[in-house]
Amino acid sequence: MEWLGWAFAAATALLLTIFIFLYLHQKQQAQHQHKKSQKALGKLENEMNRMQKELHHERDIIGLIQEHMVEGILILDDSDKIQLANRTATALLNISKESWDNKSIFILTNNQDFLDALRKSKTAPQHELLPEDSELHKGCSVRQLLKIDGKYIRAYITRVEMGGIFGTIVLLVDVTYNVKAEKMRQEFTANVSHELKTPLTTIKGFGEMFGSGMITKEEDVAKYGAMIERESERLLFLINDIIRLSEIEEHTEMLNTPVALEAAAKNALQILEPQIQRNKIHVRLEGDCLLLHSNEGYIRELFINLIDNAIKYNNPEGTVTITIQHLGTQAKIVIADNGIGIPLQAQSRIFERFYRVDKSRSKQRGGTGLGLSIVKHIVDCHNGTISLRSELGHGTEITILLPAK
Repeated sequence: MEWLGWAFAAATALLLTIFIFLYLHQKQQAQHQHKKSQKALGKLENEMNRMQKELHHERDIIGLIQEHMVEGILILDDSDKIQLANRTATALLNISKESWDNKSIFILTNNQDFLDALRKSKTAPQHELLPEDSELHKGCSVRQLLKIDGKYIRAYITRVEMGGIFGTIVLLVDVTYNVKAEKMRQEFTANVSHELKTPLTTIKGFGEMFGSGMITKEEDVAKYGAMIERESERLLFLINDIIRLSEIEEHTEMLNTPVALEAAAKNALQILEPQIQRNKIHVRLEGDCLLLHSNEGYIRELFINLIDNAIKYNNPEGTVTITIQHLGTQAKIVIADNGIGIPLQAQSRIFERFYRVDKSRSKQRGGTGLGLSIVKHIVDCHNGTISLRSELGHGTEITILLPAK
């Protein structure tokens, strides 16, 4: 029976060996699987870190863009509390960033037009935009023009919903230039229509009188014929000035010709000699011989328009002084007269197209009302400045500074 004991012990040892082998094999597999899992987790963690960095980078870029946008952006929750606002929006609405916390926009700003538009956005259907804006601001509930601190601001207000949560997105766009440009266009159209209509009505009226045989006497023919000629000339001058002003605005001519300012002033005086003699004006030209890189036609027109105005709105036997100086890197041109002067309330508008201080006096003295506007545009073409100093009854002084290249 002894061999049975040995056989049992050998079998037991074999089973134990197999068990140990299986245990070690499973342990090795578990360790290998653990390493694979750790490696996979490491890869997943690296990928998550990479994605997080990308998200942070995109967030920073979006934040940088919205913070430096010229348009204002506001995002409000359903209680009208600010969730996001860039500095343009807070500056336009005069909101301090420190005062945002847990406060409604209705408390933070007192612009009633803006607040009324916000109220309207909660009930208005999303189809109130003009056709030209429909693609750019599709879905916008309300579009409101606001006037804030002298600026015109267009507010585009949109109600949004996400997962049952409502909010409001507001875009504030500065449209001051567009509004003023449109106003100027309307005024220009109205003024041109009026200025063209007046001489045309006169010409048409006298033409009909000639055609119907109402004017037959030789002296009447000469009288009314001269009036038609004068009105036709006025009409031609007006059209020429409008065309010239348009050309100057479009910068169609180069400023690369050396122009002697003193010679240009003398040229203008020769052209205006008949008016000078007729009004017995004393003209004095003084200053430096100065060359300016410009356009000879522009500079001649500048002097003609300024001197012509100084003659027209002067007193009989008055004085006009033209001074040309070299002032550092600039050329200084001063046209001064001791004429009738300009009222203080009219001085800010004197360079506007068709603006006349006294329309009845201007009509008597002639002119199209575009001369000083042409001067202003010529100065702007040179990146120069023009200023005016005048006192009613004591005369006017216009100073121009042009870069002397």
